[in-house]
Amino acid sequence: MHFDRLKSDPVYNTRAVVQRTGVPADTFRAWERRYGVPRPMRTAGNQRLYSERDVATIGWLRDRTREGLTISQAVALFRSEEEPGVPPSISEALDAVRGGRVSPPVAGERLAAFRDEVVEALVGFDAARADRAVEEAIALLPVEDVCLHVLQAVLVEIGERWVRGEVGISSEHYASHFVMRKIGTLFNLSQPESGRGPLVAACPEGELHEVGLLLTCLFLSRRGYRIVYLGANLPLADLLDTVERIRPAMVLLSTSTWQGAQQLIAASREIDARVSRDGLSGQTVVGFGGHIFLSDPDLREKVAGVFLGQNADEAIRAVDQAVAGIPAPVDAPR
Repeated sequence: MHFDRLKSDPVYNTRAVVQRTGVPADTFRAWERRYGVPRPMRTAGNQRLYSERDVATIGWLRDRTREGLTISQAVALFRSEEEPGVPPSISEALDAVRGGRVSPPVAGERLAAFRDEVVEALVGFDAARADRAVEEAIALLPVEDVCLHVLQAVLVEIGERWVRGEVGISSEHYASHFVMRKIGTLFNLSQPESGRGPLVAACPEGELHEVGLLLTCLFLSRRGYRIVYLGANLPLADLLDTVERIRPAMVLLSTSTWQGAQQLIAASREIDARVSRDGLSGQTVVGFGGHIFLSDPDLREKVAGVFLGQNADEAIRAVDQAVAGIPAPVDAPR
């Protein structure tokens, strides 16, 4: 696309830009604040108005970040290689990054700074401040990194402060609900209803902590898996009924307690028995994880399934390997 052929007249309000590009307003406003791109005009009432060129720029940056560049790399490349209005192609962009012409951001420092900002905001029960920090982090850094090193790290830090008696249980609950809402929003935006699979995900009856499971499902959805998310505290009978009806490629189960592990073990064995009974052995695999399987590794041997590892990154690799040879059901989405 030749940007110099696009009109620079400011005609689109923020809502119109969101509709045309699919990029959240908080995201391209963060790009504007940090990098000066795009460059909207302001009305007499201080409202932003964007041109066709601005809209095309936002769309180009969106595509580059989806292809693997960070936003800072994409902006730097756009500025350094822009001919008269002609943005570089993605192959040129990736070559520039690999060749060292675009310096990678100091991501670790940024992630730590965002984490600390969110922690202090949530300890002070200021969800608006925490939300602004998370939205800016998502606009500037990969979603997976923000989830692991900001949102999940926030829960760890506040949990440790609670253990030390520095914050009350209300702060821990407040932070947990905030993080769940943010991950849930990202999960809904990841289009979990389409893709390969499907994968069924649940926590067994009595297990109320689902952050780790939802985070793993978000990552899997972003990798193109269809997720049927059943959430926390699911009775065994309902899980088995869903598995019978859907015949998923994989059932993802997570728990953090010993009691939950017993429920999970029973569920895995029952699923394995029913799949074998129906002559479908190997076509539905149980994947499992959770804190209890890290603190008591011997429990893993009792589960009829595949241990998903210590974090969401390891879980993705385990799922990819486990379902690689499983044929898709006839009515699976294409």
